[in-house]
Amino acid sequence: MKLKSILIFLLFIGNLLNSYSQEANVMLEKIKNEGFNNSQAMSMLSTLSDVYGQRLTGSNEYLAAATWMSKKMTTIGLQNVHFETYCDNCRGWSMESFNVEMISPNFMHISAYPLTMSKSTQGIVTGDVVHIKKYKHLDSVKLLYEGKLNGKIILLGKEPRRKSLTDTIFVRYSEADLIEMAKKDSAKVKQTRLPELLKSWETDDIKEEAFLKFLEAEGALAILKSRSMYLGVLHPDGTYYYKDGQLKPLPYFTIMPEHFGRLARMIDMEVTPKIRLNLETNFYSKPENNVNVIAELTGTDKELKEEIVMVGAHFDSWHSGTGATDNGANSIVLVEALRILKAIGYQPKRTIKLGLWGGEEQAFLGSVSYGKKHFGAHDQEPNEASTKVSTYLNLDNGAGAIRGLYLQNNGFAKPVFKEVFKSISDLSEGTLTIENTLSTDHETFDFYNIPSFQFIQDPIEYYSVTHHTQLDVLEYVPEQDVIKNSVILAWTIYSLSEREGKVPRKQKE
Repeated sequence: MKLKSILIFLLFIGNLLNSYSQEANVMLEKIKNEGFNNSQAMSMLSTLSDVYGQRLTGSNEYLAAATWMSKKMTTIGLQNVHFETYCDNCRGWSMESFNVEMISPNFMHISAYPLTMSKSTQGIVTGDVVHIKKYKHLDSVKLLYEGKLNGKIILLGKEPRRKSLTDTIFVRYSEADLIEMAKKDSAKVKQTRLPELLKSWETDDIKEEAFLKFLEAEGALAILKSRSMYLGVLHPDGTYYYKDGQLKPLPYFTIMPEHFGRLARMIDMEVTPKIRLNLETNFYSKPENNVNVIAELTGTDKELKEEIVMVGAHFDSWHSGTGATDNGANSIVLVEALRILKAIGYQPKRTIKLGLWGGEEQAFLGSVSYGKKHFGAHDQEPNEASTKVSTYLNLDNGAGAIRGLYLQNNGFAKPVFKEVFKSISDLSEGTLTIENTLSTDHETFDFYNIPSFQFIQDPIEYYSVTHHTQLDVLEYVPEQDVIKNSVILAWTIYSLSEREGKVPRKQKE
C-alpha cells in the first residue's frame, strides 16, 4: 500500500506540473500574439519623443510628458497610477533661442548646443576667441589670463581627437561576445556603495565652479568646448547645477568637433576668429515638476499579492535630442509589457509595480527618493517593505534588443532567469553574466538587497551616436527590437509573478 500511495502521489505531482507547463505555454502564445500583432509601442514612443520631446529634470517639458504618460497608463488599464515627488529644490531650465556663428576672418555657422543651466547672454554679443587649452589648475589659469578675458569668448580644452570613419558605429553583440560575458560568472564584481557613489557625483557636478566664476568675473562672454565624436555629433551634457541657489554658469556651449578644430588651428596660426552669439534661457523653481510616475497591476493571490515584482526605467532625458533611445524606448517597453498582460486578461499572483524615474541623469534622484521613502534611509537597515519586493528589473541601455541579463553579482538568481529565458530562446539568447552595469537605477534597489538586475541590450548606435547627443531621436530606435523587448519583458514579469518563491537574494557580506 505504501508503494502504491507513493506512485499515486508522484502521478499527481506530475499531472500538476504538466498542467502548469501547459498553462504557461498558452500564456506565452497569448503574450506573443498580442505583443507582435497589436503592438502600441512605437505609436506611444513617437508621441513621447516627437510631440513631448526632451524631458530634462525639473523642466516644464518633463512634467508635460509625465502627465501624458500617466493618462496613457490609465487608459490602457493600469491601476493605482500616480505621481510621487522626489525633489523640492531641483530647479527647472528651458531654452528659448540660441545661435553661434563665426563672422571673421569669414563667415561660418557653428553647429552648437548650450549646456544645461547656462544663463542668457545680454542680447547678441560679439567677441574675439581666446583658446584656454589647460584649465584644471585655477592658479595657473589666473597667472596666464587674469586681466585678458574681458569681452572674449573662450575656446576651452584641447582639440578633440578625430574618430576614424572606419570604426564600426552600429554594433550588435556577437555569439562570441555573449559567450565571453557568460564566462565571467565566477568573477568578483566590484561596486561602489550607493551613498559613496552619490557623494562622489555631488562633488563631480560642481568641479568647474571656481573656474566658471573666474571667467565671469573677468568679463568673458561665453564658453565653447567640444569632445571626440563622429561626424559633427554634439554631446552637450556635463557640468550641471540643478539645485535652487546653485551657480548659473555663463553661456556655455558644446560645438561640433570639426568646428572646434578649425577655430583652434586658426589661433595656432595667430589668426583670431571673431564669434557672434546669443542665448535665451529660462530658470524657474517648480517642485511639482519633479515626479516619478508609478503604476501597477494589482496582485490577486490572497497570500502573494503583498509581494512585488517591480520594473523600472528612467523617464528623464538630456535636452538636445528627444530622449528616444535614452530612455524613452525603454520607458515605453515597460508600459507596453504591462499593456500586453492587461490586454490578454492576465490576473497576476504578485503585484506588478512599474516606476518611471525622474532625475536619473543627475544622481538617481527619483529612484533614490523612492527607495528612502519606501525602504528606509541609507544609514539604516532596509525595512520590512523591502523584503516584500521579489525582484527589480531595470531597462536603460539604449533601444537595442534584449540579449540576456546582468546578474549584479547574484549567482543565486541564475537558475531562476535561466528558466525564464529557456521558454523564449527564439526571442533572446538569455545570456546571464555575473557582471554589473554601472550608473543606472537598479543600483538604488540593489543597495536594499533587493534582487536587482539590468538587461543586456545590443548597443546598436547608442554609445557611438545617440547617448546624450542631439541625435537621440526616434530614427535610431529599431522598431522590431522595441516590439520584441516588450514581449520578452511581459513574459519575464509573468514568469516571476507566477513562480512559487521570490527571487533569491544575495548573501550579505
